[in-house]
Amino acid sequence: MLYVDMSDGEKYLKYPYVNQATSEFLETQTKFGDEKLLMFFQPQTPIVICGVNQNIYAEVNLDYLRAHNIELTRRGAGGGAVYVDQGNLTYGYIDSDNGNNYQNFPLYAQTALEVLHELGVPAKMGGRNDLTVDGKKFSGMSSLKIGNRFSCGGTLMIDVDLENASRALHPLQAKLRSKGVKSVHSRVTNIRSYFKPKYQNITLPEIRDLFLKFAFKTDDLSQIPTYKFTDADWQNLVALGKSKYGDPKWVYGENNQEDEYFHAQHFADFGTVEISFSVDRGVISHCQIYGDFSLASGDLTVIERNLVGVPLQKANLIEALNQSDLKTNIGALSAEDLANVILDPTKQEEVHYG
Repeated sequence: MLYVDMSDGEKYLKYPYVNQATSEFLETQTKFGDEKLLMFFQPQTPIVICGVNQNIYAEVNLDYLRAHNIELTRRGAGGGAVYVDQGNLTYGYIDSDNGNNYQNFPLYAQTALEVLHELGVPAKMGGRNDLTVDGKKFSGMSSLKIGNRFSCGGTLMIDVDLENASRALHPLQAKLRSKGVKSVHSRVTNIRSYFKPKYQNITLPEIRDLFLKFAFKTDDLSQIPTYKFTDADWQNLVALGKSKYGDPKWVYGENNQEDEYFHAQHFADFGTVEISFSVDRGVISHCQIYGDFSLASGDLTVIERNLVGVPLQKANLIEALNQSDLKTNIGALSAEDLANVILDPTKQEEVHYG
């Protein structure tokens, strides 16, 4: 394993699109071969980061972000929207798929859990990709695969502004109901209050160093195999960030059509799937699929194209969905489950276009 030290790149990492491009950049660098990489990120300013397949208008309070100078960005990986600021530490691994480790979130949370237990936090995995304490979430994990390489990592809420986090996001009611809570604030927490007395004043850089010691099983940081970004690395990373992750179409989505219906349902061990659609004389005339499901490498447009022109009847929907290679394009969700989301009027959600 190799530690990727990006600590000298503050002037670049102040741009959220640069950080969001980092995983893709490292995954596509052939010079690392199959080497497992470990990296960290601490935001310099408040940011909301959305998953690659999310509808920002359904889950982000854009008016609040504008009023409080909170930047919005979108990662290349799946998962849900998160608010991060200077009180958050993000860790990330880059690895090669061996058939057992891609989207194996518990595997890549193992060192984080060891560090947290050392700090005094009785943390555990909660759901498919969260870390929790006392039933409250303080870390969400996501994964992105390119070729045979993939990233997997998560956030650690240590001293995050919970008021900002609560107001910046408005998760779908389907997701909140599945968690048995009424708001973001009631289901997330910071973890410093759980720290042992000797760690109460530990800084985030010191937590990063502790993480490195656990990950590399050493007390001597100087002995850790380290790669430092070159000037060329930074230039190439910034170029990727600007061209892709800095593009407003990437962040906001290319099609913000206000459909007649926006249905959502949360599935355990899968995530929330959302379908925005319009109907003309009993036939689907437009359709877009969103969600915080983990699979980021599928092609949702295959499913969307197959649904357009289909009568709003269960048998017809299932037939179209069975021809859409759901396992590859969205994940382990059945055609019947997806058809039920479309047909059930109780799944309707409010969308805040603007």
